[in-house]
Amino acid sequence: MNVAGLTPIIPIVFAFALPLFSILIKGNRKIVQTYALIGTGLTLISSFKLFQLAYSSSTPLVYTFGKWIAPIGIVYEVDRLSALIALVTAGLMFLIAIYSYRYLEHEEGLEWYYTLYLGLEAGLLGVLLTGDAFNLFVMIEVTSIAAYALVMFYRDRGDSVTAGLKYALIGAVGTTMYFLALGVFYGAFGTVNFADLSAKVHSLSFPVTGSPVGNIILASGVALALATWAFLIKAAIVPNHFWLPEAHPAAPSPISAVLSGLVVNVGVYALIRFLYTVYGGSLAPELAHIIGTLSTIVIVLGAVSALFGALMMNIQRDVKRLIAYSTIMHMGYLFMAVGLGTSLGLQAALFHLVNHAIAKALLFLAAGVFIHAVGSRNIEDLAGLGRRMPIATFSLAIATLSLVGIPPLNVFFSKLLLFNAFLDRSLVLALVLVLSSATALIAYMRVFYVVWLRKPKENLEIKEPTSMSLVCLLLALVVIVIGLMAPIITDKLITPAATQTMDYNSYVNAILNLASRVLH
Repeated sequence: MNVAGLTPIIPIVFAFALPLFSILIKGNRKIVQTYALIGTGLTLISSFKLFQLAYSSSTPLVYTFGKWIAPIGIVYEVDRLSALIALVTAGLMFLIAIYSYRYLEHEEGLEWYYTLYLGLEAGLLGVLLTGDAFNLFVMIEVTSIAAYALVMFYRDRGDSVTAGLKYALIGAVGTTMYFLALGVFYGAFGTVNFADLSAKVHSLSFPVTGSPVGNIILASGVALALATWAFLIKAAIVPNHFWLPEAHPAAPSPISAVLSGLVVNVGVYALIRFLYTVYGGSLAPELAHIIGTLSTIVIVLGAVSALFGALMMNIQRDVKRLIAYSTIMHMGYLFMAVGLGTSLGLQAALFHLVNHAIAKALLFLAAGVFIHAVGSRNIEDLAGLGRRMPIATFSLAIATLSLVGIPPLNVFFSKLLLFNAFLDRSLVLALVLVLSSATALIAYMRVFYVVWLRKPKENLEIKEPTSMSLVCLLLALVVIVIGLMAPIITDKLITPAATQTMDYNSYVNAILNLASRVLH
């Protein structure tokens, strides 16, 4: 099972070694780029291996650090949910690393960019694979610090530094709230291991830590309120959304793709872990009431985010701000689906998380090709570029049509699942999905009209950057293929992952069996 421990370690080792390595090679850009591709490539191979292992095993995989067994030591516990999202994350990080080189051709400090980039990847994978709530905090911090620094990559630009500092400030508030939640959990439960927490919530005995030491009803209410607020910040859900429309556009376009496609997923994934793994299944009436109230709040805030994000898209002049508000809208859908607490809701959330990550990364990268060509994010300045850059324009079209939900592209199928899941709870939720999608379509069509049909402002001689356009083309094809194979993907990947996530017993037993074997 060492592959579980190895997957986040590869990028962190590459990240730490890069500054020293770059001194030896005197900052040679091509060697730095090759180094980064090897690092992200090996991580992708390791993630794929882990994905195969997780899907071929009937129980979650466990990796113990230093042979310390949970709940004493930190463990990685990998189920199909985390393995699938980790594979998507590693795949996108590899492709965006290829794209980054040409995008940053005129920038200094490529070695620092890739040091932070690899650190960010290590943090994201650590969040997905850990089986420990405290280690989740550490990995969220690793992800966040790398993300703050990457937003401020253009150090000589005021908007970049201001946006990064605002992001860092609100992000620090979020992680502090989560840290306080951990204190409350530990004070009452005597543990922060997910499997152990889940066992105590469901009145199962666990070796070493024994029974809870405090009032777990009160502690759950306080800790979940704090933790959920932190996750709402990380996923930019209204009213905690205000840092995202500034941070994402201010970053280099490849980083905007990572932030909107992958980093915001941290909040969604963490909420799924707590609501489904720790507090899933049948609960005591008081605990069930707390989870019910929390779920309702999450659904309402998600619905508000979806409508607000869609409306705000229509008044943007900056193309990257427009796409950033689209991220707020889609995060709203994901929180609504997670809050449902149903198997169908979880399937819809997982499929939409994967589809949105790919399509949103593609949208930022395609827009990045235009921005790179003219050096402006203003939609009006991109007028007429579409005909000069056919591959980027095709990619932009596929991404926008997919995100709006046009068949047979990938997001259409996850929106269909979302629609059915929402309809089971309330017609209002289904209407929110339809209304916000229609509103977003108007904003996207305006961008496309300007890029494709407007006359160019000046006679620009522009060539499409091959490496950037090929990455866009590859992702556009992935969007189409996932759409065409959606029923198979749902059947073979999404449903098994959602079913395993709903089964908290298998998550608890994987650790329990290991702990019992060692203790006897």
